[in-house]
Amino acid sequence: MSLPRFTTAAVLLSLLAGCAEAPLRLAMLDDAGETGEADAGDDRIPRLNSSADGDLIETLLADYFRSLESPAVPVQMATGPASGATEPARRLSGSGIRVIPVGPPKHHKNGLWHYLRERLELTRWNHPSVEAEVAGFRARPARVRGLAKRAEPFLHYLVGEIERRGLPLDLVLVPLVESACDPSALSAKTAAGLWQLIPATGQRFGVEMAADYDGRYDIHVSTGAALAYLQHLHDRFQGDWLLALAAYNAGEGAVQQAIANNRAAGRGTDFWSLPLPPETRGYVPKILALSRILAGADRYGLELEPVPGTPVLARVEIDAGIRPADVGSAAGLPEPLFKLLNPALKSIHDAPQRKYGLMLPLKNAQAMASSLEGAELVSAKTVVVKKGETLAVIAKRVGVSETVLAGWNGLAPNSRLKPGQELLIYPA
Repeated sequence: MSLPRFTTAAVLLSLLAGCAEAPLRLAMLDDAGETGEADAGDDRIPRLNSSADGDLIETLLADYFRSLESPAVPVQMATGPASGATEPARRLSGSGIRVIPVGPPKHHKNGLWHYLRERLELTRWNHPSVEAEVAGFRARPARVRGLAKRAEPFLHYLVGEIERRGLPLDLVLVPLVESACDPSALSAKTAAGLWQLIPATGQRFGVEMAADYDGRYDIHVSTGAALAYLQHLHDRFQGDWLLALAAYNAGEGAVQQAIANNRAAGRGTDFWSLPLPPETRGYVPKILALSRILAGADRYGLELEPVPGTPVLARVEIDAGIRPADVGSAAGLPEPLFKLLNPALKSIHDAPQRKYGLMLPLKNAQAMASSLEGAELVSAKTVVVKKGETLAVIAKRVGVSETVLAGWNGLAPNSRLKPGQELLIYPA
């Protein structure tokens, strides 16, 4: 058996093969659809020739996940012709590897876009800035489809993380606008990763940055930090999501100062009244416009490729002293695709001297867990919050501490729960 074949695979895998020791920086889409520039002299992020390169590479990633949905295309594990497991798989035998599926463990029968569009909350804003962004997206439907294609491998995971925190699902659009859903993106202002976290914000919310690892590029770690920051901003600005999004882009201090200045001058303190930087005044309407368009895709003449209704990613927890490249090889994942999912590691051929996490396609991770001695597949279940239930009540019912339950779901121990909110419960 062989790994799935792709129309662009041969060209793209050779393009990526030379980037063995650094995470890739894929193309970011700005208003002109051009590639953003990283800081001069930064040797972590190899330059790509054009945004078209980035689009093709991410298409390869999305196509790989789509191929795994077909039962006719099984995952090829790393096995040798005579002795069974290859050398990387033998090195992993008996090591501590835990595979944790991520994203809501349920099937969305009509596909994820349908599930998402029925639950968007920031669609009601009528303002000339929003109308202008809507018109811009309608004039360039291929741009929206391209963003959707880039986001596809991460959607289940992002939706699950946002839902577990009880936040609006519109926040899934933030990484589309911030980085065009490129986990390796780096801006000229040193904002990095899917959520474009600057170093100070990352460190403030527990993101590790070291010589061999930058958690801002870690899909799992950066998502937790970004959502915690957005929740903080929402609380700080008294439940106003427009001000929270503005602060995410411009900085909370800048928004607070603009509010104070307007208040002193007797002017309005809502987002539309504030004298914020031009980038921020365009950033929030862009998110609102995408929310409206996705909620009414048929009305706007936009057809998006259906996203399979089941999660496709797994978080793999790895013991210290194990080379990431060995894990990717044992999982049967081509190295370039492995790097696209794990750009936080400066080198995949050096063994970190601490526990770390990786993202893998769920089917690859499950196949690896079933074939390696010592590997464990951790299956989580979901509980739905009922009216009046608190973290303490649910924690007592499932037999864990309130702190543990909150940690599993990226919540603060004092978080208020909403009826219908889903919480993940892991086995003891």
